[in-house]
Amino acid sequence: MNNTIETKSANQLYKESGSTLPFRQWIEREKAKGIFIPNINANNEMLNVMGSSSEDTEDKKSPLLRNIAVVVVIGVLGYFVYRTIKAKTNEG
Repeated sequence: MNNTIETKSANQLYKESGSTLPFRQWIEREKAKGIFIPNINANNEMLNVMGSSSEDTEDKKSPLLRNIAVVVVIGVLGYFVYRTIKAKTNEG
Protein backbone atom coordinates (compact mmCIF):
# COMPACT_ATOMS: atom_id res chain seq x y z
CA MET A 1 0.00 0.00 0.00
CA ASN A 2 1.55 3.26 -1.11
CA ASN A 3 0.68 6.32 0.86
CA THR A 4 1.12 9.76 -0.58
CA ILE A 5 1.36 12.96 1.43
CA GLU A 6 0.80 15.94 -0.84
CA THR A 7 0.10 18.88 1.43
CA LYS A 8 3.37 19.14 3.37
CA SER A 9 7.00 19.17 2.36
CA ALA A 10 9.38 16.44 3.43
CA ASN A 11 11.13 18.90 5.74
CA GLN A 12 7.84 19.78 7.50
CA LEU A 13 6.99 16.11 7.93
CA TYR A 14 10.48 15.36 9.27
CA LYS A 15 10.20 18.12 11.86
CA GLU A 16 6.71 16.97 12.88
CA SER A 17 7.85 13.36 13.23
CA GLY A 18 10.22 14.27 16.05
CA SER A 19 12.69 11.68 14.75
CA THR A 20 16.24 11.62 16.10
CA LEU A 21 17.53 10.25 12.79
CA PRO A 22 19.30 12.60 10.38
CA PHE A 23 16.97 13.82 7.62
CA ARG A 24 18.54 11.65 4.91
CA GLN A 25 18.18 8.49 6.97
CA TRP A 26 14.64 9.44 8.01
CA ILE A 27 13.49 9.94 4.42
CA GLU A 28 15.08 6.65 3.34
CA ARG A 29 13.23 4.91 6.17
CA GLU A 30 9.94 6.51 5.07
CA LYS A 31 10.55 5.34 1.50
CA ALA A 32 11.24 1.82 2.79
CA LYS A 33 7.89 1.91 4.60
CA GLY A 34 6.22 2.67 1.28
CA ILE A 35 5.40 6.29 2.09
CA PHE A 36 6.03 8.57 -0.88
CA ILE A 37 6.86 12.13 0.14
CA PRO A 38 6.77 14.35 -2.94
CA ASN A 39 8.89 17.40 -3.51
CA ILE A 40 6.29 20.15 -3.07
CA ASN A 41 8.29 22.77 -5.01
CA ALA A 42 8.76 20.41 -7.95
CA ASN A 43 5.05 19.54 -7.91
CA ASN A 44 4.06 23.21 -7.91
CA GLU A 45 6.45 23.95 -10.76
CA MET A 46 5.09 21.04 -12.79
CA LEU A 47 1.51 22.18 -12.20
CA ASN A 48 2.43 25.69 -13.33
CA VAL A 49 4.02 24.36 -16.50
CA MET A 50 1.18 21.95 -17.22
CA GLY A 51 -1.44 24.57 -16.43
CA SER A 52 -0.13 27.13 -18.89
CA SER A 53 -1.52 26.80 -22.37
CA SER A 54 0.05 27.81 -25.65
CA GLU A 55 -2.20 30.88 -25.65
CA ASP A 56 -0.54 32.08 -22.44
CA THR A 57 2.87 31.66 -24.04
CA GLU A 58 1.79 33.55 -27.14
CA ASP A 59 0.37 36.36 -25.03
CA LYS A 60 3.70 36.69 -23.24
CA LYS A 61 5.65 36.76 -26.50
CA SER A 62 3.46 39.26 -28.35
CA PRO A 63 4.55 42.35 -26.34
CA LEU A 64 8.18 41.47 -27.08
CA LEU A 65 7.47 41.07 -30.79
CA ARG A 66 5.50 44.32 -30.81
CA ASN A 67 8.38 46.15 -29.13
CA ILE A 68 10.87 44.76 -31.64
CA ALA A 69 8.61 45.81 -34.51
CA VAL A 70 8.32 49.35 -33.10
CA VAL A 71 12.11 49.64 -32.80
CA VAL A 72 12.59 48.43 -36.39
CA VAL A 73 9.98 50.85 -37.75
CA ILE A 74 11.50 53.78 -35.84
CA GLY A 75 14.95 52.79 -37.10
CA VAL A 76 13.79 52.63 -40.72
CA LEU A 77 11.98 55.97 -40.46
CA GLY A 78 15.01 57.52 -38.80
CA TYR A 79 17.25 56.24 -41.58
CA PHE A 80 14.99 57.72 -44.30
CA VAL A 81 14.81 61.06 -42.49
CA TYR A 82 18.60 61.09 -42.12
CA ARG A 83 19.09 60.19 -45.79
CA THR A 84 16.61 62.90 -46.89
CA ILE A 85 18.29 65.58 -44.76
CA LYS A 86 21.75 64.54 -45.95
CA ALA A 87 20.61 64.64 -49.60
CA LYS A 88 19.19 68.16 -49.18
CA THR A 89 22.33 69.47 -47.51
CA ASN A 90 24.50 68.05 -50.32
CA GLU A 91 22.35 69.78 -52.99
CA GLY A 92 22.63 73.24 -51.62
